[in-house]
Amino acid sequence: MKLDSFLFRKISQSFQEFSKYSQKSVGKAEAMQRKKDFDLNNYLRVFHAFDTYFYSLADISTLSIVDAGGPIEQFTGYTKEEVIRRGYSLMLSIHHLKDTIRATRGGTKYFKYLYAQAPENRPYIKVNRTLDLICKNGKTLFVLAQSIPVLFNEHMEPIYMLNIYSDISDLQPSRQYSHYLIDNSDAEHPKKISLFDKNDYSDCFQAAVSPSEMRVLELVAQGHDSKLIADKLFISEHTVRTHRKNILKKMDCNNMTEVVRKALVEGWL
Repeated sequence: MKLDSFLFRKISQSFQEFSKYSQKSVGKAEAMQRKKDFDLNNYLRVFHAFDTYFYSLADISTLSIVDAGGPIEQFTGYTKEEVIRRGYSLMLSIHHLKDTIRATRGGTKYFKYLYAQAPENRPYIKVNRTLDLICKNGKTLFVLAQSIPVLFNEHMEPIYMLNIYSDISDLQPSRQYSHYLIDNSDAEHPKKISLFDKNDYSDCFQAAVSPSEMRVLELVAQGHDSKLIADKLFISEHTVRTHRKNILKKMDCNNMTEVVRKALVEGWL
């Protein structure tokens, strides 16, 4: 789809709000000493018992990557040094544009929730999401990304977020997008709260297909043929076929079955 400039503007807008919340700890003097004393291995050791993964350690106060590891090059093609050097800008290489928007908008919701909780509860609140991770060679992995706050300043504002990436391509072939936070501050009553609402992304979807084309797509997804769609929308079959042709072109799909599947996976429908 020819939406790059439009989505880049949306990314810029979304990232500005995301950074406003994620960088609350920036400029706090005692944070430097906390960074110096931080031992990442204490947090990584337990994960080795559960899964094969690679990781990055993000300093959200400066929006940079300070460490990375695991079989990251084996999975993604990017070396540890590349990940650290390129930092947050690498997101534009490993994400589809729509996933970058979803990540920043969902991330903003996460931080708003986090800061609404009592400071002592914040270490127990993490965020998970799935995404198509684009490897250096162009291959795509479907991964689960878990982001965990692991270092805070004296005001319990996060400084470091540990990002754990697990390849779940074989576990979820449908590649259904999800984004949610897990609040384990009350061990007996954990909360799982969705951060993804397709209505939050209607401004992006509307640029992809027109409202008329979207109405046709919704009826196609319900199993209606062109004649029935024309009757329901009070338009000609020729107009319906034109809408379908335009949808295929815009969505870069070969048939409407592929369009519907893509729309369902990405949360359009």
